[in-house]
Amino acid sequence: MLTATKLTKAFANDVTAVRSVSLTLEPGRITGLVGASGSGKSTLLNILAGLADADSGEVRLNGERVKGPGEVLVAGHPQIRLVHQEYQLMPNVSIRDNILYAVRFMEKTYRESRVDELLKRCRLVDVQHRQPRQVSGGEKQRAAIARAVADKPAVLLLDEPFSHLDLPNRLVIRELLFELIKYDRTACLFVTHDATDALSIADTLGILRHGRLVQLDAPATVYHKPATVYAARMTGSVNILKGKHLPVLGLPETNQPDALFCLRPEQIHADPSGIPGRVRAAFFRGSHSEVDVELSRYVCVRILTTRSDLKAGQDIGIRVSAESVWPLKS
Repeated sequence: MLTATKLTKAFANDVTAVRSVSLTLEPGRITGLVGASGSGKSTLLNILAGLADADSGEVRLNGERVKGPGEVLVAGHPQIRLVHQEYQLMPNVSIRDNILYAVRFMEKTYRESRVDELLKRCRLVDVQHRQPRQVSGGEKQRAAIARAVADKPAVLLLDEPFSHLDLPNRLVIRELLFELIKYDRTACLFVTHDATDALSIADTLGILRHGRLVQLDAPATVYHKPATVYAARMTGSVNILKGKHLPVLGLPETNQPDALFCLRPEQIHADPSGIPGRVRAAFFRGSHSEVDVELSRYVCVRILTTRSDLKAGQDIGIRVSAESVWPLKS
């Protein structure tokens, strides 16, 4: 188990990248951290991996403090692996040899069987004898993950593992992570700016803004009950409404006219007998359509519907339940 307590890190010009962040990574569980560029995600990973010194706070792995580079000759911790966005594979050796290098001090029979196992799991058998420049980005990413987990570390940290990948490769990496983490009982943390993958595989989801952890909870809770406007927007499409506009949707008035509320598009239903509106724009997404519905001069909401025949200018009715609306902090 890795525990971080009140980590803070500042750079020159009073730029604070990490602000009093506390979290716990448990074996066999995946934690996702979502944040915009510049929110402190990579800095936090480097501190957790022992590759950067925190100004205050501490990191402990199974009760033992993880020392930063200022206290050790070689930065890093032998039981913590960090996979960077650039993969950092050795360029002039094969994919197989890259993975073998991570278990080079182990007994030969085990070493070979472990690499064979990872090549199979990571779907790299067909390219195992190629060099990194001869394989695709998805194969490089899978090779980097395989190398990182080859000697079964206690903690796996991933920096934007999905950012350079197309949809098919994103799905492969997602399934691979889920399988490896659960099978080897590794504690895993990955950071991303896109919540789509985090929501689907994370056991715990955190929202990082300006170096501060503004929410940390189960993915469903963060999605349906975001703590702030930022958390709501970082986890998917959302309608942000002021209290004074709720009656336009047929919802009860509030005594806080300027208070903010969130309403997810899938919580608004098309209903011919509902609140009248007009389609401003419709976007076909395959399994559904995203439709912007204008309800008044000041209120336009996005809804999801399986209808594919809606066009701009059409009249439409919508229905919203009061339980779907969630109050937010700014």
